Formats: sequence, structure tokens, C-alpha cells
Amino acid sequence: MNNQLSTLHQDSKPQANSVLVKIIGGEVLPALKAYYPNSDFNWRGNLTLFANEYASQLYGMGIIAKHVRMALEAARIRSASERHAPNPIEFKILCLQARGMPTLEQCMSEISEQRIKNYGKDKEWSEPLVYWLNQQIAAARATLADNAWQKMAKDRYTNLADKYGKGELEPIPLKIEFNEPPAYLKYVG
Repeated sequence: MNNQLSTLHQDSKPQANSVLVKIIGGEVLPALKAYYPNSDFNWRGNLTLFANEYASQLYGMGIIAKHVRMALEAARIRSASERHAPNPIEFKILCLQARGMPTLEQCMSEISEQRIKNYGKDKEWSEPLVYWLNQQIAAARATLADNAWQKMAKDRYTNLADKYGKGELEPIPLKIEFNEPPAYLKYVG
């Protein structure tokens, strides 16, 4: 009698959506290879592995096939000015932008505009992403060189994009209104 216990192998990372893997393997990766002929696509016959890598970045972000195709179109337009194809993280950001997330350029433009227009005043932000990006990079603007500051902004934008895609981005905090202290506090020493 053979008493073998079957064990279930559960990956700590959930499997990427098979529809996304199929779209990425069948449409996205071949198109990226055509758009970026100078990029080194070292697939070695394992296109599914690369498609799964791209799809795993999109898992749990609310990305649908329409967003993937819109991101592919953005990558095609980008190919006119860039030599290398977007890696899985950059492609995820393109998909999130297709879903409605503001681009880094839009965020930086709004931050600069608010900084000039509403200096020293309360600012009205269009998106929580822009608010939190400003919170994370504003203080470093005075101490870092412009190139280093822009690199830091891109890094923070990428981190916030993950939270944006997963719906974990906190809302913009409410402004604290000044309330007059209660009358009895006047008599406290």
C-alpha cells in the first residue's frame, strides 16, 4: 500500500490572470519587439515566462485588456523617442495611466503650478497621488540637485503608482480648521 500524501504547492504570489498572460504573450511582446528593434529581447523560446512576468506586475491592479492595448499604443508612440522597450514595471505604469492615473509630467506640472500660484496657502490638489508625491519630494527640493531631485521624484512616483493601482493610496487629509478654544480654558492657569 502506497501512502503518499499529496501536497499542494501554494505560491506566495498569486498566479497572474491567464487572459492577461495570453494578451501580453500574443499581442504585447511581439509588438514591443517590432516597435523597439534595438532592444535585446532575450526570450530564448520562453515567451510565456516573460508574458507571465509582465502580467504578474498587473495582477490586482484592476487592469483589463482595454488598458493593456491602450498602454501598448502609448509604448508605440514612445518608441519614436526612446530606444528601449518598457520593462514590466514601466509597462504597468503605462497601463495605470491608461486606467486614469496622472503621468509623472502631469504631477510635476501641477506641483510646480501650486507651488508658484498658492505659495504659503492651502493648495487644492486634483488627485491624492499628486498630493502624496508632493509631500514626499517637496522638502528635498531645497537640498538636492535638480537631476537627483527628479530621479527621486520618479522613484517615489513609481512607488505611489503601486499603491494607486492596488487602491491603497490614502485620500487627501482634510484641512484642520481653527476653532476658538472653549471659554473655560481662559481660566486655566
